[in-house]
Amino acid sequence: MKKQKELTPIERFLSLTDAQKDAEVVPFEKGIDPREWHPLTPAQRKQWTRIKRKIGRPRVGKAAKIVPISIERGLLQEADSFAKRHKLK
Repeated sequence: MKKQKELTPIERFLSLTDAQKDAEVVPFEKGIDPREWHPLTPAQRKQWTRIKRKIGRPRVGKAAKIVPISIERGLLQEADSFAKRHKLK
């Protein structure tokens, strides 16, 4: 007997009737009372900084500069294989 796949929150919401959906949405329509706000806990602050962190290649040294060049394919393959053999980046 196959296990029934657990529904995601979105799938669960979409499977509700219109009346049930309205009941689910009521707490969010009220909004957030500023009196309920509080400072972030250390765990929440860590999560917030991780979320806000810029995504991309990390800077090393004085950062990287993009330099567009053309190189022969055979030479590039040879350079890549050399770097791989010598465990270079």
